[in-house]
Amino acid sequence: MLAFAEQGMNGLMMGAIYALFALGMVLIYGVMHVLNFSHGVLFMAGAYVCQVIFAQLTGNYFVAILGSMLVLALVGCLLEKGIFQHLRGSLSMQIVASMGLIMIVQNGIIYFFGPLALHMRVETVESKIRLGPLSFTAQHFVIIGVTLVAVVALDLFLRHTRLGTALRATSQNLEAARVVGINPDSIFLMTFALATALAALAGALLGPLFLISPAMGDLPLLKGLTAIVLGGMGSVPGAIIGGFVIGILEAQATLVLPTDYRDAVVFAALIGILLFRPYGLFGKRERGEP
Repeated sequence: MLAFAEQGMNGLMMGAIYALFALGMVLIYGVMHVLNFSHGVLFMAGAYVCQVIFAQLTGNYFVAILGSMLVLALVGCLLEKGIFQHLRGSLSMQIVASMGLIMIVQNGIIYFFGPLALHMRVETVESKIRLGPLSFTAQHFVIIGVTLVAVVALDLFLRHTRLGTALRATSQNLEAARVVGINPDSIFLMTFALATALAALAGALLGPLFLISPAMGDLPLLKGLTAIVLGGMGSVPGAIIGGFVIGILEAQATLVLPTDYRDAVVFAALIGILLFRPYGLFGKRERGEP
């Protein structure tokens, strides 16, 4: 029972990371209909930027998180304007561009930081919080708490601000949004900036718990895609719930299987979703689908 509770907390923590990751991807896809497979390296870059700001500039972890989000939001604007703006409507070219970005960013990180992993020593990782007989790092609670705050803030933004309403209108009907005076190019730019900021937030939160390396975004990319498929393509609530479900599933799987097999369990679940409910838990069945 204790092992179940311990892995439950670990699953919630990793699920929060996957939810943030999936949120960024689903915003880009839902609003722009762009599949950005380079989201994993943006997650990784967010962790590196956070480490640099924390270790070399401020020494304050939470300021470093905000700085990382700002830097990656600016990077997102550049990527949207310089690359993805010109590839709308071409899925194959979006994938090719994303693969190219993965190689560029990973090799750029290796050039500037070297191939060896970095470690970010923050107080919240060293501090322990006890829940009865169980003990967790304070960072577990920071990750879950910050994720919940980010999700609530995003929901309030989307539902109760003019920009959020414009973003939702653009995602639902681009032409109708143009008719009522919404500039889609500005909405697309804002969406990409918001999505990359969420990727940076996820990377900055996870970085202190594990080593920061050029390949650290590879598995979160696959888990984030799994969460999106589980929740339903284009569904924001689905991305959040899917992320937490994936995190808890892989954590609990380690109770009955060797740790090396937990990823296989997640991807087996993905195959099952595609076979039996390809539109996900919150996705809508398209006309002509069984």
